Amino acid sequence: MTDERIGYQGVEGSYSSIAASEYFPEYERVGFPTFEAVVRALQNDSVQYALLPIENSTAGRVADIHQLLPKSDLSVVGEHFLPIHHALIGVSSAALNDITHVYSHREALAQCARTLRELGITPVPFGDTAGAVAHIARERNPAHAALASVYAATCHDGVAVLREHLEDDPSNVTRFLVFSKKPLTEPPKGDSLTSIVYEVRDVPSALYVSLGAFARHGVNIIKLESFVPMQRHRDAHFYLECEGAAGEPPLKNALAELAGATKHLS
Repeated sequence: MTDERIGYQGVEGSYSSIAASEYFPEYERVGFPTFEAVVRALQNDSVQYALLPIENSTAGRVADIHQLLPKSDLSVVGEHFLPIHHALIGVSSAALNDITHVYSHREALAQCARTLRELGITPVPFGDTAGAVAHIARERNPAHAALASVYAATCHDGVAVLREHLEDDPSNVTRFLVFSKKPLTEPPKGDSLTSIVYEVRDVPSALYVSLGAFARHGVNIIKLESFVPMQRHRDAHFYLECEGAAGEPPLKNALAELAGATKHLS
């Protein structure tokens, strides 16, 4: 165990805590109640790294993260893929047929929507998956359950796994990004991916102009998503992932050209 700490959203037993333990097994894990709190902890040096979910193979992107990234001034230094298998966890005296409501994070509920409909169980959004298990353990209502990892059930007395693998897609996977205040000093070994967030005026051809830099320098874009903040209709924000290391050509040259293009379009 080192003195370094990695922050994540949730409590012990959450999928984020499991991902953090797999990526940095020697680091102390520190849970925070919100994504914003994780980012602030990294910004003020309470932790050295932050691990946040960016997308799920079933539910899609985690929108809250895209809103946090533009002004965080943090660097992506790694990624981790975690297979997600949801369990229905209730009080020890309950049976599957007793459950009428299930508590969990909205992303987890979305990943099990079809199965929950078939079981006739009403989803109830909760702050995080493992926190929902703690709620069930305190409440001790045999009609209520939580949707979380099997590991989360081992963190509390008086609860039991009523059914495993409620995820609609058995290949359900969440991708996490690892953030640091300091960018990588040298590219990682092997192939590199770079993630960036940029903004331009919400006007015709802005995306076309901004992406021209990547085409001219032969940089392959593998993901592109747009989002327009509701409070600022004149700006369009883009989350982009591409092949290559930011500090090396040809991506270095493409990013320099992109900076000039976005300045012209801002």
